[in-house]
Amino acid sequence: MRCHPFFSILLLLFAAFFASTDGLALNPPIKVPNAHTVWNAGGTYAVEWNTTTVSGIPIPPTDKGIVMLGYINNGDFSEHLRWTLAVYFPLDTGHVNVTLPSDLPTGDNYIIVLFGDSGNASPQFTILGEDKKQD
Repeated sequence: MRCHPFFSILLLLFAAFFASTDGLALNPPIKVPNAHTVWNAGGTYAVEWNTTTVSGIPIPPTDKGIVMLGYINNGDFSEHLRWTLAVYFPLDTGHVNVTLPSDLPTGDNYIIVLFGDSGNASPQFTILGEDKKQD
């Protein structure tokens, strides 16, 4: 019996929440991408975040994360998290390489969300689709 990907992610988030040390809220801010970032669809890029908790304590090496790509439409609060880009990587490294889907349309409303024991969204940034890729 196959498990729906949503339930797999939910289970991983649940496990990560209860595995985090001393019940600390990690909530590390995402540094890259930012509002000035332009990525190409199909490209591989590093997502980067702070390696300390909101209280300044280093993220424990046992805490794992998930990176998802989504978008926000004008006037909408939904993050439309449609693409899982990385799973079960150590949060204390401060970065993970992700490969974007190659069929993404051009847009300036994409976001990256980093899940550990909470979800942090990047500022909206630009992804250039196949028709507008830059070198």
